[in-house]
Amino acid sequence: MELLNFKQFIEEEKRGTLHVVDIDDTLFHTTARVRVRNAKGKIIRYLSTSEYNNYKLKPGQKYDFKEFKNAKKFRNESKPITPMINKMKKMHKNPNSKVIINTARSDFDNKHEFLNTFRDQGVDIDKIHVHRTGNDPSRDSTEEKKVKVIRTYIDKHDHKKVVMYDDSKTNLKALLNMKREYPNVKFIAFHVKSDGSMSRYNGEK
Repeated sequence: MELLNFKQFIEEEKRGTLHVVDIDDTLFHTTARVRVRNAKGKIIRYLSTSEYNNYKLKPGQKYDFKEFKNAKKFRNESKPITPMINKMKKMHKNPNSKVIINTARSDFDNKHEFLNTFRDQGVDIDKIHVHRTGNDPSRDSTEEKKVKVIRTYIDKHDHKKVVMYDDSKTNLKALLNMKREYPNVKFIAFHVKSDGSMSRYNGEK
């Protein structure tokens, strides 16, 4: 186990820990599905968020995220994963922590309806930035887009510790791979399970 000397510990605390939290199947169980369309525009398959994390488009196919933009559907149908929501609220109250939400979703059709879903659970969402990597127009993968968000925080605020909570091991592995780029930063990944419990992830499948 890696041990910090006192000076390193103080430096780490001073810069604050960055906590990065996913939404779908991490904070909420959601009903939105990704539509897969063929070259003619016909829907050929629906994917849950967990299926989408591992799906590879075949030639001529494309994703349709229309259901993921529906804020009313998100608020009315999402089921809170209470242990993780409570953990995020506790982290947010810690003055030495910075909490952000980093989701693969893009903008919703009603921002206030979307944010009210968090307010319903007592989350001070107005002080937690929601990064929507679905707005990133690049052809980068979801995990690469999430890494880009984290990189901006490390570069701007010099965080020495980043902790990520996600149901996707692909996203978590991408975080741990950042160690090559930032050898002086501690990266910790937690795999969140459907009941809200979590386990430390070390990069293995």
